[in-house]
Amino acid sequence: MLKVLLLDLGRIMRGGQRQVYYLARALNRAEGFEPLVAVPEDSPLIPLLKADSIPFAALPSHNDYNPMNIFRVLGIIKSFKPDVVHSNDAKGASLAALAKKLRNTFRLVHSRRVSYRLKPGWSRNKYLMGDVLVAVSREIQEVLVDCGVPEEKTTVIHSGIDPTMYTSESRRHPVLTLGAVGALSSQKGFEVLIEALAHLRKSPHMPNWQCMIAGEGPMQQDLKRQAEKLGLADSILFLGYRDSREVLPEIDILTVPSVDGEGSNAVIKEGWATRTPVISSDLPSNLELVTHEHDGLVFKNRDAADLATSIVRLVNDPELNEWLVANGAESVTGYTDKAMADRYMALYKGLRS
Repeated sequence: MLKVLLLDLGRIMRGGQRQVYYLARALNRAEGFEPLVAVPEDSPLIPLLKADSIPFAALPSHNDYNPMNIFRVLGIIKSFKPDVVHSNDAKGASLAALAKKLRNTFRLVHSRRVSYRLKPGWSRNKYLMGDVLVAVSREIQEVLVDCGVPEEKTTVIHSGIDPTMYTSESRRHPVLTLGAVGALSSQKGFEVLIEALAHLRKSPHMPNWQCMIAGEGPMQQDLKRQAEKLGLADSILFLGYRDSREVLPEIDILTVPSVDGEGSNAVIKEGWATRTPVISSDLPSNLELVTHEHDGLVFKNRDAADLATSIVRLVNDPELNEWLVANGAESVTGYTDKAMADRYMALYKGLRS
């Protein structure tokens, strides 16, 4: 039996936490594996873990340097005796690396989900302590190597989604509905989308439209002020946090205007799964997923006018719309939760051999 301790210190349910759940669920169902998930006692993962009867251990804090967290993790390692400890976020990587320094009885795997460079010192060294660093895109792998991580210690495993959790049944609005889903943070580029909407307001080739933005985060008020300044407040619905599975069936065109730091964007795959046409920025990580004019349209990063042009094009070309949707439904089959989990399980087995 191969024992795997999954560690995540995230406060809110984002893409990385969803991947931990999918992976834990697959390990719990697979023969030859025994998973245990270590998360803070108020982690958003706990209800999901309980619902699927996935074993978990509660940690006192979200803080990687909290002494009680360190003692708790060391106690879990002593009693559970994992073959592999797998960290899934930056703070989890710190805690796992500290445990490795103090109790070097396991193989350490880090997953890196953002393409930002590693900072000098401990922020970099904790990743160097890993036996394997899993990048969720080739871009992230290249960044890790450029930061001094030996390439032979890295591998790429794209994040996956569970396609069975999504519906392609439309609940479209009477008016054309554009949309975006994600945390309202600087990396997601929603200010570019709002600027693009101002361009659309001037276009003679657009029907009446509205835009739905689902998410919450530190930029919420700034984005609302931008919308008001551009005279778009009545055209943009800020929904707050909404599960993408609820929102996507209501959207006619999904925009993914990420400007930096992106990993393996789940929203693109969710758009494919719900048969929603996708327009994404040309970040390298997005281009690993989207092929321009095949399963999505691609616009120049941070170029609001180019995004607006792409929207107008898609609105006025039903055949292109259908083509992108059909190919997207095929593309998503390569990025399932099962494909992701199978690759991790093969990785774990290789570490033990």
